[in-house]
Amino acid sequence: MNDGFVRAAGEIAREAGQFLKHFSDHHRLAVEHKGNDFDFVTNADRESQRLIAERLKAAFPDHRFVGEEDGLDDAAVADILSGDEYCWVCDPLDGTVNYIHHLGLYAVSVGLVRRGRAVAGAIYLPEWDELFTAQRGCGALLNGRPVKPSSCDDLRHAFVTADMAAANVEMRGVNMDRIKRVIMAAGGLRIEGSACVCIAQTACGRQDAYWNLGLHAWDVAAGAVILEEAGCAVSTVFGDPFTFDMKDGFLCAAPGLKGAFAGLMRP
Repeated sequence: MNDGFVRAAGEIAREAGQFLKHFSDHHRLAVEHKGNDFDFVTNADRESQRLIAERLKAAFPDHRFVGEEDGLDDAAVADILSGDEYCWVCDPLDGTVNYIHHLGLYAVSVGLVRRGRAVAGAIYLPEWDELFTAQRGCGALLNGRPVKPSSCDDLRHAFVTADMAAANVEMRGVNMDRIKRVIMAAGGLRIEGSACVCIAQTACGRQDAYWNLGLHAWDVAAGAVILEEAGCAVSTVFGDPFTFDMKDGFLCAAPGLKGAFAGLMRP
């Protein structure tokens, strides 16, 4: 595969991330509700997506582009990804609430999907200047160095992260029962507010697992290939093969924990 894909993903994710890092210092942050009272978007999200889209369309004019701020639902995005030869999928600012409150847990995600399979991607954490990249068959890197997941194989010792569904209040209630089960079974649990940050941290072994019932394709298009190339287990929350329709959520974990969550996640 053309290594220009992952190189472009990394360069563009870093540029957008650096833009975000300095944006709120020089511009008024305009915050709006998106869909419901718990889902937010800012002018920084929109400007970051505009930058990413412009760069990708200039570099790959024959490829399709889908971003979070396009407003497409999961089914529509899944149809596009399954049918297109190449489609770039981006989250221009993952962790918007953290960003609004000047917390460093936010990221930019730029992923490339080919016929329904993530093949290249980059996640950039601006506050730490950490760039995670991967291309199918070539391993996963953090600032150019190979990464691998943790060796944890016992849920009792696992450091786990999760997130609440931002746009689905009903799903928050459903997830509370699962959070209680994991708290009782795992060594520790945190809710950090950015899927891309948690995915990156799982890929490099800083944490042992992450799950979320309310993600979308733009949250995981880059993360899926980074995780798999690092050697992590990737699935739905029930342990089934992951697909971009996102119907059964997303779970990633150290390989030794594969299957440990299935029982805890069942209703």
